[in-house]
Amino acid sequence: MPDIFERMQKIIADQFSVDPEEITMDTAFEGDLGADSVDLVELVMSMEEEFEIGEVQEEELAKLTTVSDCVDFLTNKLDG
Repeated sequence: MPDIFERMQKIIADQFSVDPEEITMDTAFEGDLGADSVDLVELVMSMEEEFEIGEVQEEELAKLTTVSDCVDFLTNKLDG
């Protein structure tokens, strides 16, 4: 799980132009990073590419509001 978190930190830091050290498991995309729906779609596309998980469904995307949500989602996808 730390590896997934670290990879997510890098993706988020690149996309939102923030220091990776500022990103924690509790970081909220909308509240903390000011993400809008386009930002979230781009983030999910980066996740799909980085982790080779295939396409994330819209109902799954709606549940990804924090870094922790993404790490849990990816952990389940990669283990399943």
